[in-house]
Amino acid sequence: MKSNLPILCGFNECSEAGEDHFVPVIFLSSCNLRCPYCMNSDLIFPHSSSKVSIDEIHNKVKDLGSEMVLISGGEPTCTELTQLKNLIDEIWSWGVKVGMATNGTNHSVIQYLIPYLSFVVMDLKVVYEVAPQYLDSSFDPMTEMIRSKTILTQEKGLRDNFDYELRTTLYPPYIKKKDIRNIGGIIRQDERWILQQFRITPNMLDKNSQLIKPYSPAKLNGLLAKAKEYTQFAELRWV
Repeated sequence: MKSNLPILCGFNECSEAGEDHFVPVIFLSSCNLRCPYCMNSDLIFPHSSSKVSIDEIHNKVKDLGSEMVLISGGEPTCTELTQLKNLIDEIWSWGVKVGMATNGTNHSVIQYLIPYLSFVVMDLKVVYEVAPQYLDSSFDPMTEMIRSKTILTQEKGLRDNFDYELRTTLYPPYIKKKDIRNIGGIIRQDERWILQQFRITPNMLDKNSQLIKPYSPAKLNGLLAKAKEYTQFAELRWV
C-alpha cells in the first residue's frame, strides 16, 4: 500500500480541524494559486523529494493516538490523483479518519475523493491570484469554488460521519465588508464560516504582505457582525 505515494513535504502534530478539534497534518507541495499572504509559500512549487517518510508519520500518529489526519499543502488537489488517493488509503489502513484542507478550485478531484474523507476545510476567497500555467485555460476559480461547496453541502446531507467548515482569511487589501457580503451570498444559514485574522509571518509569498497592518479588534468584530447576517455559525479565529 505504501508504493506510489506523493512527495511528503512536512508533518505537524497539531492543526485545527473544526471547532476545538486538533489533529496531525501532512503537507504536500504544489498549488494553482499565488496568494500573496500565503504562509506556506515554500510549498506552492513542486518538491522533488520527501522530507518525511510515511513510516515516520504513521509512528507519530500512533504515538499521539490521533483519530484523524489532515492532508494540506500547498493545495492537495494539485497532487497526481492516484498518488493522493493512495495516501488517503494508506492513512485509512491505520484505522484513522482522513480530512483535507483545500482552496476548492478543483471540484472534480473533490467529487472523486469525497467518499473517502471525513472532514474538509475549504477556503472562500474573492480574489484569486492564479498560477501562470492556469491562466490560458478555461480555469475559473470562483465557479470551481462554488461547485466544490455544493459537493460538501450534499455530502453532509448524505452521511452523518462527514463534516466541513468554510474559512476566509481577512487580508485587508482583499477582504472588506462588501466582500464579506459577496461571499455571504453563497453561504447557507447552517454552515460554519470561520473568519481568520490575517497575521504577518516571515515566509509569506509576497514580502510586501509583511507591511500590511492586520485589522483591529473593532474592525474584526464589524466583519463578524456582517458575516452573522448570513450564518449564525460565523466566528472569528486566530490561526
